[in-house]
Amino acid sequence: MNEKFYLEYGIYYIVVFIILREWLKPIMELTNTGYDYYFLIFIALSLALALLGLPLIITWLIKSVYIAFFIIRAYSDYSIFSTDGLHFLYSDLQWNVLQLLQKNFTGVSNPFRTLLFLILIWMLVYLIHHWITVRMSVFYFLVLTIFFIAMLDTFSEYDGTGAIVKVVLLGLILTAFLFLKRSTTEMGAFVQRKSYLHYLTPVLLLVSIVGLVAFMSPKSPPQWPDPVPFIKGVATGGIGGVVEGKVGYGENDETLGGGFSQDDTVVFHAHAPKKQYWRIETKDFYTTKGWTVANDSYNEWEIPSNTLLPLSIPNGEEESRAEIFPTADFPFILQPYGLKRVLFDGSLILTEETEKLQTVVQNNIVALDYYQLIYSEPSYSFTALKDGDMPKTTVNSRFLQLPHELPERVRDLAEDITGRYNTTYDKARAIERYFQQNGFSYETNNIAYPAQDQDYVDQFLFETKRGYCDNFSTAMVVMLRSVDIPARWVKGFVGGDQIDRTDDGLLIFEVQNNDAHSWVEVYVDGIGWMPFEPTIGFSSPASIDYDVDLSDIEDELVPEEQRELEQQQKEEMEQVAQSQEVEGATSSVFNEKNRKWLIALVIALLAAIYLLYRRRRKWLPTVYVKMNRQKKQDAASFDLSYSRLLKQLEYQGLRRQSNQTLKSFAQEVDAHFGTSDMTILTEAYERMVYSEKGEALDFEQLKESWENLINRTGS
Repeated sequence: MNEKFYLEYGIYYIVVFIILREWLKPIMELTNTGYDYYFLIFIALSLALALLGLPLIITWLIKSVYIAFFIIRAYSDYSIFSTDGLHFLYSDLQWNVLQLLQKNFTGVSNPFRTLLFLILIWMLVYLIHHWITVRMSVFYFLVLTIFFIAMLDTFSEYDGTGAIVKVVLLGLILTAFLFLKRSTTEMGAFVQRKSYLHYLTPVLLLVSIVGLVAFMSPKSPPQWPDPVPFIKGVATGGIGGVVEGKVGYGENDETLGGGFSQDDTVVFHAHAPKKQYWRIETKDFYTTKGWTVANDSYNEWEIPSNTLLPLSIPNGEEESRAEIFPTADFPFILQPYGLKRVLFDGSLILTEETEKLQTVVQNNIVALDYYQLIYSEPSYSFTALKDGDMPKTTVNSRFLQLPHELPERVRDLAEDITGRYNTTYDKARAIERYFQQNGFSYETNNIAYPAQDQDYVDQFLFETKRGYCDNFSTAMVVMLRSVDIPARWVKGFVGGDQIDRTDDGLLIFEVQNNDAHSWVEVYVDGIGWMPFEPTIGFSSPASIDYDVDLSDIEDELVPEEQRELEQQQKEEMEQVAQSQEVEGATSSVFNEKNRKWLIALVIALLAAIYLLYRRRRKWLPTVYVKMNRQKKQDAASFDLSYSRLLKQLEYQGLRRQSNQTLKSFAQEVDAHFGTSDMTILTEAYERMVYSEKGEALDFEQLKESWENLINRTGS
């Protein structure tokens, strides 16, 4: 192969690599899979080997060694060159083959899943190589890529906007190149040289201009509604996907009940160290139908920004920073637990009854598009929470308010649930667990409103037993107050979905209207206000320090509590291990141990490629012969074969001078090798190129002369 071939197809494969990266990126994000750099290296390695056109046994060997290295490094501490490492591979393969034979497809191990995924990439690269080199068309590959990204963008959290634009532009360029390549090849050798390069520059220029104009042009909003809420509505029993309301944050909570439709409108982005709840306000007065605030006139005062805030939530020890980027009209602060200060150019209005923080700029309440938060998340001591001898604290009576019309059976149920517990924490946890163990279900559609003389909580607890966060949180607050435990209803947002990571290590979360939520805060004597999460399917935002050995207190716990504490401690350990694994996965190529292995592997690959390149005049003739035998012998293939022969002769030091004719150069080559093959090939080449109508040539005889001569160049 000549340098023009490597340059040309090298450009093709670089474009393919970028497109394949757009395949890999959403898979890594949505499955939380690490080691993405290793997968990208494997894709690049497969494309490089396809470009070099090495014998199959060599490419299979290189890829197999890399796959073995990848799996051993990712799932063990062994070396690929050690007996333990090879035994690990053999044992895992043996186990998974057994699982497949038993049709236990869910029992296969993660290393085996990785192996299957790498084999899939291997096959995909081979197929793309075939499309480019033989069919000279990647239309189906581009259609599949766009369809794949579009489906993920529509039905998952992945945002494929930029990926689709990138794939379309690169795909247009690659398609145009291959079309010109295919067209000029069919026209003939002389036209090929004149036309192919002539059209490449206009194609690049045209696609670049079109892409730039499309990017800079104004875009109209979507003309069709988002199909996802419609599909979800039909799947959950809504008529035509239409349900009663739309999810999101609202200020009026006097009448709760009824279902709602999903709304994936993004309301803010948060840059924070971890996922967490964002509280906006609390409400304390239950009306049998919903929530209001007890006082008719609120106690409000203005606080300068960057001032320590007098909020009721306790602070922790470690200080953290978060950045908020609202995209909705929110003239208030989204508060992480343990909020201390808010940084922006303005001031805050704090409402004492609700703890809502409104943002003021130049004496006007306005919505900000950016602000910073300094907070210290509280960590609650498990030992202190379980201490029944904590001093009693007087709390405002409004957090114990209940309507006179509250049915007595609600109070009786609360007493029955909490009767055997002594501490506030244990009683609150008992009510929090109650919904998960007694036939309640989380639903958002076809949720009933209470009748005019019916209590909202009573209806949920004893009749429907189905609802969403408002039902669960309101019921828990009412039952807590029924047993004289101060509690309040909280509104805000859950953490949203992680979409990226900032350069300084903060996680980027995207929060939608779908993430609007309500939960419970309970006042625990000696501790202060603490969040609880009764809604099925959601996890409590409270950070608990399990500063106790389970064996020291297991005799004091009921079996249910013991199992729960064991599970919570196990989950905490798993979360720590998982976070370490994910962190190690995303940055493993940069830690010292893996960096050395990766550098060694890259050096070895570069050395191998360099040696292959230096010795190309020895092995290229064999490759050329095998490739030529697989092709149809016609004018186009003969033109390419003759060019390759001239290049191979240069490696032998037989270079044609600028003023030397092909015939004179052919005689020189034949004299060097003691043959007449070069003269035969040259005469045929000149007749093919310079004849006006072309002449019928015996390409099979010419192939024998060409093979005889090119084999001599490698000897």
